[in-house]
Amino acid sequence: MNYNNQRTQTESSTEMIEILLFSLGGEETFGLNVFKIREVTEMSQVTQIPGQEGAMNGVISLRGQVLPVVSLGNAIGMSTDQPDTKMIISEFASRSVAFAVTDVDKIIRVPWSDVKPPQRYDAEQGAVFGVVMLADGNLVSLVDIESVCHRVLPEKEATAVSTGFELNQVGPVFFVDDSLVARRKIGEVLDTMGLQHSHAVNGVEAEQKLLAMASSAESSHVAIQQRVSLVLVDEEMPIMDGCTLTRKLKGDPRFKNIPIIMYSSLTSEENARRGIDAGVNIYVKKFDSASLSNAIGQLLTHA
Repeated sequence: MNYNNQRTQTESSTEMIEILLFSLGGEETFGLNVFKIREVTEMSQVTQIPGQEGAMNGVISLRGQVLPVVSLGNAIGMSTDQPDTKMIISEFASRSVAFAVTDVDKIIRVPWSDVKPPQRYDAEQGAVFGVVMLADGNLVSLVDIESVCHRVLPEKEATAVSTGFELNQVGPVFFVDDSLVARRKIGEVLDTMGLQHSHAVNGVEAEQKLLAMASSAESSHVAIQQRVSLVLVDEEMPIMDGCTLTRKLKGDPRFKNIPIIMYSSLTSEENARRGIDAGVNIYVKKFDSASLSNAIGQLLTHA
């Protein structure tokens, strides 16, 4: 079943998230963002590969494409004796992965404001980025598949970070991301570029911190650029998504000349267009250090 083709333009509102519910064999219900799902298929024959271990099950060939197969239950520490009967074929950040799960249920659609941050342990382990309560009171844990893949699958060769920009007189950079893995990666890029930085873990916290910076600049009679020269926003975040945060900032005259970069694992033209329509200056692919550093350098050297 192809899930991407079921969405309409109306259903893809930036303030809503569509979630595929699935099971990993226990009583808990889990979910994945439909935008990251290409299709769901029956479990097929998996070919073992040398050196595989842990949650890496092997590979499959699907329509001429070789995909790694990850046991999602094993990857997030929720494995049971129940067999995996379905594969969720996911596409994000220009990579495709088959996640083996026990069963799939249905698609629900909820506002991003209904997505709450996970428990601290789940967030630190990089397994879950948000939790949604259903109408019947049951909870759905939204799996952070980017973090799962960074822990389970071999890392691609790191891309070089561009450092040849004249950024000596630039103020601090502010970024917001709910993923611990992503925050570490962004921090590494900014450190390599020699930029000071601070961050938030969701859109609401980011808005509060940025408004405080603007007020501090006003009371000190200094340009806001001395407090924050650039804002980086993740597209998918609990409580407030990146597009909503961007629209709020662009609606504040104090942030009129502060450039905004949106980085996301959702790399379709539609997602990029929504980010640009919200007011971001550049839309880049998540975990692509070279693209991120180039975008930062481009905006700050022309600020």
